[in-house]
Amino acid sequence: MNSAFEYTFKAGGLEREEDYPYTGTDRGSCKFDKSKIAASVSNFSVVSLDEEQIAANLVKNGPLAVAINAVFMQTYIGKVSCPYICSKRLDHGVLLVGYGSAGYAPIRFKEKPYWIIKNSWGENWGENGYYKICRGRDICGVDSMVSTVAAIHTATE
Repeated sequence: MNSAFEYTFKAGGLEREEDYPYTGTDRGSCKFDKSKIAASVSNFSVVSLDEEQIAANLVKNGPLAVAINAVFMQTYIGKVSCPYICSKRLDHGVLLVGYGSAGYAPIRFKEKPYWIIKNSWGENWGENGYYKICRGRDICGVDSMVSTVAAIHTATE
């Protein structure tokens, strides 16, 4: 996400998806049209790797951009995902939108804390488009690359 924020900053902004749709194929050269900029980033920052700081930043500033290893997301159907072993090779960008705790964790003798992640795979995936993953152990690298856009300017329509 940091590379995307940097590109957006340098390019001057982004077009709406309707104006520059994702095709999944190589389109040759870039067709970016600065006259159609709908949103621009004036600043972004990297958030601490400490989970308490991530949670505090989430509460203060709203959703955060997060990189994650998505291997266990592909078969997720609900509840809190707590893979015992998951690579921290980051391969997917998602949005960290909240946190909570639920379900009994016998080892901790209390409820399992988790992050709530919004994914881009649509509402028919996961829990209406959301994913809950254990919080507290940087599972699947979820705490490894967290960033936030400090200011966004958007076109009104």
